Amino acid sequence: MTSQIDLRELRNAFGTFMTGVTVVTTHEADGTPRGFTANSFTSVSLDPPMLSICIGKSADSIDVFNSAQGFAINILSEKQIETSSLFASKRHDKFDIATWQSGPAGHPVLDAVCAWFDCTLEQRIDAGDHVILIGRVEGFDYNDQTGLGYVRGGYVTLGLEQAAVSAAGRDARVVVGALVDCNGSLLLRPNPDTNKLQLVASGLGQQRGSISRLKAILDELQIGAVIKSLYAVFENEEKDQHFIFYRAIADHEDADNSFYAPHEIPWDRLEDEAMITMLRRYLDESHDQRYGVYFGNQDSGIIQHNEDNGDDH
Repeated sequence: MTSQIDLRELRNAFGTFMTGVTVVTTHEADGTPRGFTANSFTSVSLDPPMLSICIGKSADSIDVFNSAQGFAINILSEKQIETSSLFASKRHDKFDIATWQSGPAGHPVLDAVCAWFDCTLEQRIDAGDHVILIGRVEGFDYNDQTGLGYVRGGYVTLGLEQAAVSAAGRDARVVVGALVDCNGSLLLRPNPDTNKLQLVASGLGQQRGSISRLKAILDELQIGAVIKSLYAVFENEEKDQHFIFYRAIADHEDADNSFYAPHEIPWDRLEDEAMITMLRRYLDESHDQRYGVYFGNQDSGIIQHNEDNGDDH
């Protein structure tokens, strides 16, 4: 039966289920902290208090978690995309970069998370290419932050996106677009009316923009683009328009060769100053992969980075 299933397509089907994002942590026998990003978390029981997490048998830390007597689950907030990426990487200095403390059962609990659960191991179950760890909750805490979501290979920041829609208002002219990156090159398409270059967006005409229309446009381009996170929300007071832009990643370039490497971007052909400023910020932030979200108007605003309170610009 398994041989008849396209595993890549099965993975894509599983990916349509929106989940939260967690970091699972424990210690090696010598006390060295270890952790990885996971979205296969679920509650199991209230009485007794138990939860579960799945870890792939191919994971670098599988031996550590297989021999550990407990672990902690850290539910990330929507401002912790960088933490998710950090613990999804193979870096050896994760716990030097992240701030954390020991939970009541002795496992690493990360700062600024929505909730955490420190557990002793209740049961370990072999399940195909994964191992299911069931933990008994020995201590926990939570707050009113919004959790970080994940669906179809991209992050979802519900609180920030709801704020963006509210800021735009129901009657406003709204443009919803994306900065689409393919191996460092950015997608710029000609405006048929002016021959100026512009970003991919919905709502540039009379129709109100929306993320569903933006996704439809990206699908039509057939470049394997996935929307990753919110990038900018601003008002152009001169045009009486609100703009919501996302960051997206493409698997490959389009047939029209509309992707431009940073040194190839024809800045004098870009649509307006607001787009130029946004593109320059994106190129600067790409150097260290630390992306913020801009809130303001076409001239000034605040950049909210994923894990700080923002910088005035």
